[in-house]
This record gives sequence, C-alpha cells and structure tokens, in this order.
Amino acid sequence: MDDYQQNGSVAEYLTALKSSPRLGSQVVHHEELAEYPAAFGENRIDWPKALEEALKLMGIDTLYQHQVYATDAVRRGENIIVSTPTASGKSLIYNLPVFEQIMRAPDSTALYLFPLKALAQDQLRAINELASMLPEELVPITSTYDGDTTAYQRKKIRDNPPNILITNPDMLHLSMLGYHSVWSGFFARLTHVILDEVHTYRGIFGSHMAWVLRRLKRICAYYGSRPQFILSSATVANPDELARDLLGEEATVISESGAPRAKRHFIFINPLDSAATAASQLIEASLKRGLRTIVYTQSRKLTELVSIWTQQRLGKLSNKLASYRAGYLPEERREIEARLSDGSLLGVIATSALELGIDIGDLDICILV
Repeated sequence: MDDYQQNGSVAEYLTALKSSPRLGSQVVHHEELAEYPAAFGENRIDWPKALEEALKLMGIDTLYQHQVYATDAVRRGENIIVSTPTASGKSLIYNLPVFEQIMRAPDSTALYLFPLKALAQDQLRAINELASMLPEELVPITSTYDGDTTAYQRKKIRDNPPNILITNPDMLHLSMLGYHSVWSGFFARLTHVILDEVHTYRGIFGSHMAWVLRRLKRICAYYGSRPQFILSSATVANPDELARDLLGEEATVISESGAPRAKRHFIFINPLDSAATAASQLIEASLKRGLRTIVYTQSRKLTELVSIWTQQRLGKLSNKLASYRAGYLPEERREIEARLSDGSLLGVIATSALELGIDIGDLDICILV
C-alpha cells in the first residue's frame, strides 16, 4: 500500500490493501454487508412549532420510523428501551420529549446518565446544537456534573439546578442521592431520566446500577415525582430483560431501526509482524487517502506507541492524527473530541475511553488492534 492519494475512497483502499505485497497475503477474510435505505414515519401528535422549526434548521424534515415509535411511546408516558445500531439517531429520541416537556413546564428537570465523560460531552454538544436553533426564551439550562466539574461550579449547580443535568452513575450515587435534601427541588421536578449505553451495565456493575436506580426512584417518590425512564442501548439480544433488570419494571422495546445503513466491509488480517505494526501501516494508508479513521487498542501504552510510530510515518500529515486515553486533562480531551467532530482531525488512536457512542461524524474506517 505504497501509492497514496489525498482523496481516496474506501473501495480503492480495500483494493490496494488486498493487492499489497506487504499486507495482501495476510488478509484471511473479507465480508461485505449490503446497504439499506431509510424508513420514515410521522408522529401522531405534532411537535411544538419551535421544535419543528429547530429540526428543519438542522436539516431534519422527517423522523426515522423507530424515532417516531419511540417518541410516541414516551409521550404516552411509557418507559422505553431503544436498542438500535450506532448512528441511528437515538439522541433525538430522548432530547425531543425532554425539550417539549421543558417548553410546557419551564421548571421541569431531566437527568442524563452516561457511563463515560467523553460521551457526556458529546451529548452536551448535541443538546446545545438543538438548543441553538430555538428562540432564546425556550432554551433549557444545561450543565454537566462530573469529575471535571470544579468545586465552585458544583456548588453553583446544587444551589440552582439546571433543567437538564448530565452526570454519571458514580456522581449520582456518591454526590446526589446521599445528599438528596440539597437536591430536593431537582428531584421534585424530575420528569425524565435518560440512561445511555445501558448494554454496559452488566455483571457486578449492572447489579450496582440497578440498586442505584431503585434508590433514585425511592427518593423521587419521597419528593412527589415519578419520572419516566428512557434507556438507549446498542443492539442486544434481550433488551426487554435488560430494562426490567435495571428498572424493576417493564419498558416498551424499540429495536427495529429505520435509519439508513451504508455498505460495510469486514476485513480480518493475520499479520506476520506484530498487530501494532500492521495497524500503523493501515492507518498511514488510510490517512494519506483522506479517510476518517478510528483505531482501538487494549492499553494506554499501545495507544501511545502506535500513535508515535504512525505520526513518524505520516510526516506532514502527523497533525491529522491524535491519541486518546484516560489520563489526559479535560481540556485536552475536549479539544480532541471537537476536532473529531468538525473534521479537522482525520484519525484517532484510542483506548475504550472513546469507545461508547461518540458522534465523530462520517467515519470511513475502524481498526481493532
């Protein structure tokens, strides 16, 4: 894979890979999954005019079928679990009903729970994007409350809780439920609880999360509220059982995606050299073709090594590649996430710190080391 173009295609990349003197013989399997078109629907009840206009400004004229089924169920007061593929538009499923509720009752609150800081920041950007399309008087107040939040900001949030609070299970358990009297106003007005990436709540972690949610429900009942739960998950075999185990009650399952899917290729490589060396060669080839690439490794050390080796191979394009792992400063993580979203960064080599549901725009290639 020595001949490069600045603007190549995935098809050209695959052709070059399979005919490469270095890597071609190491390709042991190639499978292609067909594309399929979008399926759209219409909500039974129209959204508030301001929300409809905001969606149009975002280029969304019609919701996908699964988004319609899910939001209709939420608006009927049901708990739901959405188990559809990545990039199927799950964020709108919970953001639209939450925004609608806050428009109708401006003192309403919603709790968003995400297992990773990167995912929380990504969803904050999604919320802010939708909010930026609304008239100023309808924009909900949104804050994050996690380990990156300063002591000053934490006190400010506790004293004046926002409409939408984005946090994680640990902060909910340690900093909110144990001091619920400080958060009494927030819990009393709580209408929606969002749990994203719930397929990660398994084993001991899942058991702990189930008890945290039961504690949350008991505290909400104490303050007179009964929030709905909106669960979002990657495709799993038993979403109804997962929701029931976490919530202790039934939830409507939405599992048929109406989002379109492009053609996908799965390539298995058995490298003669180390997997890290082969990955570095693959990344070099993809970035020199202008293909947006994400690479997952199993350790911080391997992440940094593959990043250093590849940047040395890239030369002038080295600034188009970054590494991402736990241990970075918050501002460093935010910068990498922003560059991924706006396209100024072509590739990232990451640990599982960047693994869950991050919106990085159009992705061409994913490499697992």
